[in-house]
Amino acid sequence: MVERNTFALEISGGHGRYSVSATTGTETPVIVSDVALDVENIRERSGALQDSSGSTSMASRSPRGSFATRDLSAREIGDELFGALCPGDVGELYADRRRRAAARGENLRMMLRMDTPELTTLPWELIHSQDFGYLCLEDEVVRCVDLSDPHGPTPTEPPVQVTGLVSAPPFERSLDVLGEERNLRRSLRGLVEGGVAQLRWVQARNWTRMLDEFTFRSAGCHVLHYVGHGEYDEEHQAGALVFSDQQGRKRLIHGDAMGKAIKQARLKPQLVVLNGCETGKGSHDELYSSVAAELLKFVPAVVAMQFAVSDRAAVAFSRFFYQALVGLGRPVDVAVHHGRVAMLLHDDQSLEWATPVLYVRSDKDVRLFDVVQQTPNFERAVESVRRDEERLIAAQASRSTQIHGNPVLIQKRPAGDSTAGERRKFTRTDFELVFPGPRNGIVSMRRKNGIRGVPWGPPNFILPRLGKVDAIGMVESRLGEGRSSLEVVARTGEELEFAWNDSADPADWHVLPTPIAGRASGIPALVQSRHGDPGDFHLLCPAAGGGLMFMLRRNDTEGYPWTAPYVFAPGLGEVAAVGMVESDLGGGRGGLEVVVRTGEELRFLWNETAEPTDWHELKDPIARGATGNPVLIQDRTTEPGDLLLACPAVHGGMLFLRRRNDADGLPWSMPYFAAQELEVTALTMIQSTYGGKDGRPGGNLELIARVGDSLEFFWKGPRPEFWVHNTFGPQHPLVETLASSESATI
Repeated sequence: MVERNTFALEISGGHGRYSVSATTGTETPVIVSDVALDVENIRERSGALQDSSGSTSMASRSPRGSFATRDLSAREIGDELFGALCPGDVGELYADRRRRAAARGENLRMMLRMDTPELTTLPWELIHSQDFGYLCLEDEVVRCVDLSDPHGPTPTEPPVQVTGLVSAPPFERSLDVLGEERNLRRSLRGLVEGGVAQLRWVQARNWTRMLDEFTFRSAGCHVLHYVGHGEYDEEHQAGALVFSDQQGRKRLIHGDAMGKAIKQARLKPQLVVLNGCETGKGSHDELYSSVAAELLKFVPAVVAMQFAVSDRAAVAFSRFFYQALVGLGRPVDVAVHHGRVAMLLHDDQSLEWATPVLYVRSDKDVRLFDVVQQTPNFERAVESVRRDEERLIAAQASRSTQIHGNPVLIQKRPAGDSTAGERRKFTRTDFELVFPGPRNGIVSMRRKNGIRGVPWGPPNFILPRLGKVDAIGMVESRLGEGRSSLEVVARTGEELEFAWNDSADPADWHVLPTPIAGRASGIPALVQSRHGDPGDFHLLCPAAGGGLMFMLRRNDTEGYPWTAPYVFAPGLGEVAAVGMVESDLGGGRGGLEVVVRTGEELRFLWNETAEPTDWHELKDPIARGATGNPVLIQDRTTEPGDLLLACPAVHGGMLFLRRRNDADGLPWSMPYFAAQELEVTALTMIQSTYGGKDGRPGGNLELIARVGDSLEFFWKGPRPEFWVHNTFGPQHPLVETLASSESATI
């Protein structure tokens, strides 16, 4: 039985013509025959790819343009591998399963089975799809070698025993052994102190010392971590590990001999990690000729390196790999994926992330340990490890998610607070961020404001059934007793779709069966007003052909019916985007305040009664030089609260205006500009609870701006009068974490 999120591929044949069989569970396999692949050509280009980046690793030590050339070559190789691996119906099945997994916020495991030796020597970790990018950076790619019956996870009494075995003969290139040892000790320190793990470090000065380790000196280990060199033995057509003999001469130890040695231990390893160059390299003519494949006769899983790898990349890999595997009990394929992503984030001008290769005997062997949580400090021991994992996942997901359309940011209300107006006390509830997906549906993210470091969670791909989404609006409604609901209006083409989530499950979204309106354009705005009990939804959206359309949803009526669109203000011409807020002006009676962008001008409209026909417009524009979408909020820190307006600027950055609601005539200020070095195309802004004191709500402005296909984060308090810019995504806080580890251990 294949697990739900496993996509299993079997490749057979030879001499350039192959057959591919794919299965995802109990379904009938999908088979495509007579697939062409020029194995020798790919092998030669892969070797040239490594050689072009230096003799010691696939890291970049040359100008950026050189990396761009290597990346292009790698993608071309990856495209050919994907074309051979996922041709025709197999590719369609993969795309379908990939999208289904993404909709649940889950990864897909690709299990590769090959019975042709020539195929095992190809760099399958470079598989690349034009639609999905490098597969192993998004999902898990596992090489499966069916050598014995799988046993599944082994019940493991803590601590998990990790043995670091070092072979550093003087005739080989020196290794940063001390750096890796310090890194492993630092990564496992909390787990060791909590009794979850134990680390031993053994210097194998020669082959005899290594043999003694498993026959006389210890009871063995759960994980054997080899640090040293690998080499392909041309004479024996097999991979080998490099040791010295007792006279200090070079001694090559093949996988079978290594396996027989470690098999002598009373506690037999469930995993061998070969952190040495070319330990995954084998023969084109023998199926199980690499050290890694040979070791699978003795252990359930092996991690090896198919290319040369730099010391720094190896350090980054080991840290996140072991934290996931030992600290959190993740399956070994997930742990390898974490280590691979850490290598990428450590140096995005390198292809070293393609170096680790995972071999397992069966898809039942991906979960190696079932640790019995008997230590009293277990949760405390894994707390920082779990936080590191969250940051890693969020950083890679935000990095790999291309930003499309306009973002929308809200701050959740405290649990049980279903009232309108100001919050009754200062609480740092979570942020919710949504934006249109790069291909279909919507991407949602949450910032956990109650956790140290305020980490952003990974993007969650939702509502793929909507298809291509062009623009969205969102509110958190006050429906239900003591709960809230996220309500979204999405424009797909000229239609407006309505979706909602009224549960704690981030994937529990619902969509109305039919669009609520047609003939829509631009970016919509959605608010919940104080009219009605509970408050009605007010929706404003540019209309195709010019002007604006206005709709209401009666939330005090059974079925929550939407009114028919009322189109008005045709004299505005083509409207690109709308910003709307319900102000508290007018003696407690809410008024709709609206800013629209037409061309490069911002115009202001208002409606004091919420009647569809009762709209007024200022004669002159309130600002010029605008692009993107305007965002309008009312300030909680002034009395009565001023209106605050932000909008991308034509010549770069963002423009800001304030309407003084305590002055006669309600005058708008002149615009001032910020971040003019950035080309901002869309933004979203809220006033959060941050900055609150003495139980009062805060007044910090939180702003996320789209710059190209990424997001940038800005914030400011009521004072001082300037914005603080924090890069949103991998640079905060993950790269700081990696950098601190790197500087401390290398």
